[in-house]
Amino acid sequence: MDIASDYKVLVNRYIKAKDSNKPHLMSSVFSENAVLEMKVKSDNISFPPNVTGCKQITEILVREFSQSYENIYTICVSDTVEQSSATLNCRWLVGMTETSSGLHKVGFGDYFWLFDATKNVLVSQLTIIIDSMVILPSERQSALMPWLDSLPAPWALSSEILVSMPNIPELSEVRDKLIPREFS
Repeated sequence: MDIASDYKVLVNRYIKAKDSNKPHLMSSVFSENAVLEMKVKSDNISFPPNVTGCKQITEILVREFSQSYENIYTICVSDTVEQSSATLNCRWLVGMTETSSGLHKVGFGDYFWLFDATKNVLVSQLTIIIDSMVILPSERQSALMPWLDSLPAPWALSSEILVSMPNIPELSEVRDKLIPREFS
């Protein structure tokens, strides 16, 4: 297996751990002293700005996240991938249901992965930028969830995402800004 495919395997495992509440997978994704940086540009979700260590990253991104959300779908936008010998960057889309309220959230942003391949390939740093997180009322579920479930997870082309996106007014920002100019 080459390094490029190793990186995607780790991203896939991270998404599986986060979306399916499988914290045991995280130690095979992140190095023990990995760093997570969160840049949140929305008032509709919150995370600590910096977290250090695989255990703390697992606590924030898997355990606490799974207590707050269910029906989680994370899609990496495959035609936005930029990769080098130690990095993989891409746009992402997420949809989920808030467990306490039943409201749905759809957001997008960027992943910036830094890998350390000195021994085993593991993530040494992840920066997650959340550009937007929109809230949809529960009555949008009948259109939203089948769409998210139909996407080829965890990687989809922007065209697959956009052409199948339901015509929900609250998704207009997602539709207009999911794929920024520098990636399109």
